[in-house]
Amino acid sequence: MTSSTSNSVTADNAITLKRSHAWGFLTAAMEYPEGELAALIRAGDIEKKARELFCDIYPELAEEINWNALSDAGKDDELSVEYTRLFDVGGSDGPFCCLNSGAIKGDSRMALLEELVRFYNYFGLTAAETVANELPDHLSTQFEFMHYLSHREAECAEAGESGDDYLRAQRDFLNRHPNSWVSLLNDRLKEHKAPAYYQALGELMHRYVQFELHRLEGIVSTLPPPEAHAEPAETASTSSQAQGMDAPTSVITIHRKAPKVEQV
Repeated sequence: MTSSTSNSVTADNAITLKRSHAWGFLTAAMEYPEGELAALIRAGDIEKKARELFCDIYPELAEEINWNALSDAGKDDELSVEYTRLFDVGGSDGPFCCLNSGAIKGDSRMALLEELVRFYNYFGLTAAETVANELPDHLSTQFEFMHYLSHREAECAEAGESGDDYLRAQRDFLNRHPNSWVSLLNDRLKEHKAPAYYQALGELMHRYVQFELHRLEGIVSTLPPPEAHAEPAETASTSSQAQGMDAPTSVITIHRKAPKVEQV
């Protein structure tokens, strides 16, 4: 490998890692806004990090996002109150802007959860025996899975190995899941007059999903046909994990094997 080729691979890999961090950033920025996160919003750190990270990956985003809104935490505990209104309580039919894709899309919840669990299990991500609220279709779980796949792609490139399987998985998962409902979530945030912070995040998530899917479609279209892989044996817990969608136990914990998300 020539020096110029090596430098190109290194630069491409640096951007891949930033894409991975971007998924982790979105996950962290959508957590309940208290403590450290609230302080980071008020201090302007979330806005600064978002501008640097996302505009470096896709400069076109510079003019499409209300970046200043990412420093707007409102008065007192306004943001946490609004978080509860939008994502936890909402109306008689549940949260106005539910963070679970099955609730927003109205799909068969069981079939959706089972498909997601199969995606996660295929890459060795299994159920955790810890208490958590996030189910397989939760926004944070889906984004952390994208974080995991893109980070594994970067690790393969660093080791001089093929990351084609991870690229195909990113394209397939992004198309079938985040791309199918994040735009609906973005619309609902506007419809229910979410605070500027969440409207900006909704637009950022929507745009980033679109840009990433377009990029991945282009890359995957040029890849050679995939080699045959043996299907992993379905674990006995897969269907029970999906059936436990109303239980408080976590169905999947991405960070068990994925690198820790960079702190915002």
